[in-house]
Amino acid sequence: MTVFKGFLLLVKRNLGIFFLYFGIFMSICILIQATTGEEGTNQFKEESLQIAVIDRDGGKLAESLREYLGEKHQLVELEDDKRMIQENLFYRNVYYVVTIPEGFEQKYLENGEKLKTTKVPGTVSAYFIDQQIDAFLNDVRILARAGFSVEEASAEALRIGKLDTEVDIVDKNGHGGRMAPHAYMFQFLPYLFLGVLCYIIGYVMITFRKKDVKRRLLCSCVSLRMQNAGLMAGFLVVGVGFWLCCMAMSAVMYGKEFCQDDNLICYLLNSFAMVLVALAISFVVGVLVENENVISGAANVISLGMCFTCGVFVSISVLSEGVRKAAHFLPVYWYETVNEIIGNNTQFTAAQSAAVWKGIGIQLLFAALFLSIGLAASKYKRQE
Repeated sequence: MTVFKGFLLLVKRNLGIFFLYFGIFMSICILIQATTGEEGTNQFKEESLQIAVIDRDGGKLAESLREYLGEKHQLVELEDDKRMIQENLFYRNVYYVVTIPEGFEQKYLENGEKLKTTKVPGTVSAYFIDQQIDAFLNDVRILARAGFSVEEASAEALRIGKLDTEVDIVDKNGHGGRMAPHAYMFQFLPYLFLGVLCYIIGYVMITFRKKDVKRRLLCSCVSLRMQNAGLMAGFLVVGVGFWLCCMAMSAVMYGKEFCQDDNLICYLLNSFAMVLVALAISFVVGVLVENENVISGAANVISLGMCFTCGVFVSISVLSEGVRKAAHFLPVYWYETVNEIIGNNTQFTAAQSAAVWKGIGIQLLFAALFLSIGLAASKYKRQE
């Protein structure tokens, strides 16, 4: 009990770093909730840009194309002058300029001539306008080849372009097709777990490994086995207490939406497995790091390094293939894989269910691996 009480006393002295990380994490969660909760994915709206159409042809096809683009975007009148076009693009008065050359109608219907377009560099939406123009002109060309006149083909292409398309989003998880709001909070939990536990437990372990403290423990009546049991009990109390605080925070922030989630057990098991991994890594840090001043740097390197490469700060789907392959050798990757599955689905397929249990199991194996490394390193240092 003496070692256990001493462990908790040292933890109490370092609660400041806990509240600091906790405050940062809460701020991130609130910001994410505010940005993701404003709009659902049950609505879709085409983006409307300021564009200009310079018509040098004056034919029916050019007139219909101008009308078609005017219904989807904001048409801006521009002089047919290269200098004026460049100036308006530079000042973002327009984002896209399409020039219809003289004789375009006949050349397009016969040879499929392309239109000359000028756009603001790097504007992704401009490529969407390219697709709209190509779709309209292709419709006119197909209808014209089928025997329709240019007027009839243009009118029919305009009618097709005005048709509204109904999009039904499959709600797989009861959150309107989106990832569950609390799943975003759980996505960032590894940063909190690793950052806080590596610092607090690493600092406590260094204190216990000081020569004077170590000699006093060795000459005490408490056996080495009981000392280690006290340390392990302290580890578990800190880890479980920290995990309960995070779960309580989730319940307060998301209320019934979190507490009544069908995958609540999976969230709890996955996050608890991550806590065990963080405790094991913290133990290794406490055994290997000799200087208290290095603890903060080591905690930041480990937490930020894993979080950036394993899908915490950047979604796994965005990471390059090489980074994803390397991340397979880190426990946070498996945590995030499980979190994505349970955040996007209510009912699992056989493959998804197997992936969830596999991810949790691999995390537990990582925890056992790091614990073994820490114990081996600790024994080696005692022999020194």
